[in-house]
Amino acid sequence: MVISLLALILALLLPAIRMVQGVARKSREVASGRSIFAAWTGYATDAQGQVLPGFKTGLPAWVTSGERMPADAFGGGPTIAARWPWRLAPYLSFDMRGLYLGGESETYAQLANGAPAEFYYFTSLYPAFGMNSAFVGGDSERYGFLPATLPNGSANPLTGFYVTRLSAIVKPASLTVFAGARTNATATGSITEGFFRIESPYLADATLRWAAAYDPLDPASCGNLSARHGDEVVVVNAAGGVESVQIDAMRDMRRWANGADRPDWRILP
Repeated sequence: MVISLLALILALLLPAIRMVQGVARKSREVASGRSIFAAWTGYATDAQGQVLPGFKTGLPAWVTSGERMPADAFGGGPTIAARWPWRLAPYLSFDMRGLYLGGESETYAQLANGAPAEFYYFTSLYPAFGMNSAFVGGDSERYGFLPATLPNGSANPLTGFYVTRLSAIVKPASLTVFAGARTNATATGSITEGFFRIESPYLADATLRWAAAYDPLDPASCGNLSARHGDEVVVVNAAGGVESVQIDAMRDMRRWANGADRPDWRILP
């Protein structure tokens, strides 16, 4: 009878314990999002209002104060520096622990105590938050940083669609800068709760890039966003707000692009 009573009490307590744990996980992620936003705005302040480029090679990155990313780092120093985490590192006091949450924090600890070159590479790949790099700062792999004119002298339609300065943001409270991310682009194909880039539902053509429904087993189904809090994803907007957003609400392009005026907006008409 004592064992049965204990089992009953445990069964009653488990849902409450899980709920408390879930609230704690979300609170840590929200706090991390605020730290990342503070670092992002710190960069913009030092750059006279220019926002952090989303993804671009040829930019400098530092691993400690005064020490630049080694060119021969595992995976290639320039490739690591093209991603945002190590370019933002000086504004995080080179403390990258806040970029790794939950079980991934153990991975961070293992990397930090291992070979520095691999630590630089994997830390740049799998932060808890991905950046909306195509529309905030520009992404050279998503039509970013193209010349303003075509070879025939006409205006290039694939320019000017992404934010490069804070002053150009029209609706900062609705523009996503960072959001909780995940990927299976790992050595084993397993899912890790973190990725440096998140993808919008639409980009240049009318094709919907997302699947019809969020699939927790397929990160690409919704642009690498991670609805790891029920069906909600933690989003950091350009006004500094950190909120939980229902995953389907993120299908609206007005949450992604500064110039979007409808949910299915795309770069080209």
